[in-house]
Amino acid sequence: MNELEKFENLLETKLGINKTLKKGEVVRGRIVKIDERTVYIDIGYKVEAIMPREELPEEVKENDEIKGILVKFSKGVPVLSFQRYLSERLYGFLKSAYEKGKFVEGRVEEVLENEYKVNVSGLKATLPKSEARQGLRKNSRVVAKIKELSVSSSGVNIVLTEKDFIEQIRKRRKERLLAKLKVGDVIDGKVIKIDPEKGITLLVKNTLRAFLPKEELSWGRDKNPYNYTEVGERLKVKVKRIPKDGEFIFVSLRELKGNPWDKAKELISKGQILTGKVTDITDKGVLVEVLEGVEGFVPKDEVSYDNKMPKKWDTVNVKVLEFEPKHRKLILSIKRTLPKPWEEYIQKHPVGSKVKGKVEKFESASAIVDLEGVKGIIHRSDLSWVKPGRVEEVLKIGEEREFAVLGLEGKYVKLGIKQLQDNPWDIFVKKYKVGDRVKLKVTSIHPFGAFLEFPEGLEGLLPLSEIDNIKDIKVGDELEVRIIDITPNSKITLSTKEEKKTEEIINEGSESGFTLGELLKKKMKL
Repeated sequence: MNELEKFENLLETKLGINKTLKKGEVVRGRIVKIDERTVYIDIGYKVEAIMPREELPEEVKENDEIKGILVKFSKGVPVLSFQRYLSERLYGFLKSAYEKGKFVEGRVEEVLENEYKVNVSGLKATLPKSEARQGLRKNSRVVAKIKELSVSSSGVNIVLTEKDFIEQIRKRRKERLLAKLKVGDVIDGKVIKIDPEKGITLLVKNTLRAFLPKEELSWGRDKNPYNYTEVGERLKVKVKRIPKDGEFIFVSLRELKGNPWDKAKELISKGQILTGKVTDITDKGVLVEVLEGVEGFVPKDEVSYDNKMPKKWDTVNVKVLEFEPKHRKLILSIKRTLPKPWEEYIQKHPVGSKVKGKVEKFESASAIVDLEGVKGIIHRSDLSWVKPGRVEEVLKIGEEREFAVLGLEGKYVKLGIKQLQDNPWDIFVKKYKVGDRVKLKVTSIHPFGAFLEFPEGLEGLLPLSEIDNIKDIKVGDELEVRIIDITPNSKITLSTKEEKKTEEIINEGSESGFTLGELLKKKMKL
């Protein structure tokens, strides 16, 4: 070694430039330069040491002193790690916190897609978003437990969780909320679960769970929770019970609305027409809900005119027949809100129309006829223009035939058969008059006289007083008679005797005590 080399070695020794460095050694130095990726540190070595910029807190600046562990040489340049220095220095503390389940504090340095990077006493820790509170931002304070702790060549790996802290906060909030809450309070909660068999679970102030049994949904029969709310919606309810354990409180939706029968007093009156929903159908009638929790009964004979029953949950109109809110009694009618079928029928088939019907049964001197859902009635007097026979002789049960519509008779459509033909009386009064003499055939003989038939089908009565001797005639005989009286659409009176002259009438009158005027009126049927 020459003199120059000896001098250089001596200088390096004096300046400390030729000192030796070992991996794992703690090195102290001063920051001389910071760029986007690298921190340059003067450690008294022949070259400056470097450190990744990301390892240092943001507040570090040039001329600050810093310590780090020598992790390697890169092309003769010492590479330091501040994080490793911190981790080795803090490892004991972190390990104790991890093993004992103690909380550590830090601040969010970086917000990534699925996790947060948290500075814990200078060390970088990972906080997955699934383990964190909602709404954390950069610089947010974090109180967490160490979920994972491991050491590798790159340093200490720390994974945090805030779940225990979140639960602790929730528990404290819950205790404060329960301390203020009392039965009867109205609260607001978010629907977090719906069980169609049991009820609805709500979360009050993100802290306290409240259960709404399906029996407490409504005063009415609709107990399907899905008809009242959906998951995620907010629901206002009334506190009904607070158990000692405080895990759940029990609430009611229907009690917010008050007793519906009290409300019904103001809204319902006798004779009123309401709209309701069919809630049940029984052998005796139908139940209809007209207000939530207020059901009325429709007796079977008040449901419809044709015995047709509605379906469950059908919407129907009802008329109030009886209302006693004190006894929760409400009697309704559906059919009294419906058009009367016989009135609808007569609108479609006005008087004079021809309709077809089936003979259903006989009642006294009438027949009941089925007319496509309504009932018709035909009386004996409307069977024929001439002397009608018995109803049973003209009509047969089950027979289908044509009838004329005559009008309404109560809930029946009044029918006729004779009206389907021309009225023979119209022809008769044009053709005949009192005093006419005609030859007619005897159709029947009775104790009071005999009936004779005109060609038009009408019969005239020949009274005993107008026959010389009824024993001299028999059915089938043809007699010459004189018309002595005509009552249109009713009767014709006949006589076989000759018409008496006025002198004879006067003589008869004087003998009987009648005046002339009275006799003439009698004769002329005045």
